[in-house]
Amino acid sequence: MKEPGAWPAALLCGALLACQAPPSVVPGPVAATHCEAAGEVEHSIFLVGDAGAPRLPAHAEAELPVDPVLLALRSDVFEQVGQLGVDRVSVVYLGDNVYPRGLVPAGEASRRHGERVLRALITAASPARVVFVAGNHDWDIQGAHGWEHVRAQAAFLAQQGKRVAMLPPGGCAGPERIDFGTHLGMVLIDPIGFSHARDYPEVHAAVCPHATAREAFLALSAQFDAPSDRHLVLALHYPLITSGPHGGHFSWKQHIFPLTDFVPWLWLPLPLLGSVYPLARELGVTGTDVTHEAYRAWIQGIFRATRPGSPLLFASGHEHSLQLHRDGIGTYYAVSGAGSTRRVDRVEPLDTAIFALSAPGYMRLDSHANGALGLNVLVARDGEYSEPVLRHCLADGPASERVE
Repeated sequence: MKEPGAWPAALLCGALLACQAPPSVVPGPVAATHCEAAGEVEHSIFLVGDAGAPRLPAHAEAELPVDPVLLALRSDVFEQVGQLGVDRVSVVYLGDNVYPRGLVPAGEASRRHGERVLRALITAASPARVVFVAGNHDWDIQGAHGWEHVRAQAAFLAQQGKRVAMLPPGGCAGPERIDFGTHLGMVLIDPIGFSHARDYPEVHAAVCPHATAREAFLALSAQFDAPSDRHLVLALHYPLITSGPHGGHFSWKQHIFPLTDFVPWLWLPLPLLGSVYPLARELGVTGTDVTHEAYRAWIQGIFRATRPGSPLLFASGHEHSLQLHRDGIGTYYAVSGAGSTRRVDRVEPLDTAIFALSAPGYMRLDSHANGALGLNVLVARDGEYSEPVLRHCLADGPASERVE
């Protein structure tokens, strides 16, 4: 039997520990660098993930965004367009564009809300070119109506003008490719589309260019078979490396105070019992975690398909934070999934990390005329502006000078 006052004492201890919680910024063991004498920016691409739960205007007919992330993005897009011109600025939304279950078909109750969310994202990115990648929430959290929902979103986006599109086309695996300027190319894929092609080949073949998962993987491999005169970025929703919860990374805090992952101020100690949740995630119980067997299998498939000419950068969302990693062969991994102030996750130390931050925001790639490629991490602040918290040089010259 516990002594009187034991639980209040434990709660006080939790409160004190909360005051001593580790910072949300995790500087990595790999040092950040700057592109020296990079010269003029040729094209800017904003990378925004998991933006599908923005604050919306109270008036249903209002179009201008009120969400801090979207306000900052709108301001940054206007600034880049003013400097470079409208055809040299793009925005890529990296999936989970509508929470919680994607865009439902016309006539269903939440359809109007989903349309408002997508219009808010388009308005924030206007007048730049806007590309949407599908995420697991856009696929009805990979539920029974996933194909229907992702197809509905693609159809709606196709009606929003020539500068707006979903790539790969709704539900398809890809790959799709976009070239930006003279030095940068982006290949876009949808991993859930690969699974759909495998499980429903006839349905997939009716609307997608690659009828089977094997055909799609071969097409992906063809993008990297030969040396490229452009730096290549592979964009998809799911990260291949992450130092957040989806990577199976949990500290003592989650074992003792597991509820803080769901309600940040709820420092209720649950020793032993609290370890059930983090251990389950670490063991791969959740299909959306890197630790899950199926997740690891398609990561290996992507690595195989993109060798030997691996992309310079993998760009993804899914994890609600801002991260940059570099592996042992020099490939970079950007995780930009903090596109909503309502959905920000913690980060933990990881050997591959250059930088990891638990804060709402997004990233911007700058492709320079001399072939250099820089990455900027931008945190959205209250008001209509962002603050740069990291500038890193991914390449200081053209792709022909890259050493594998």
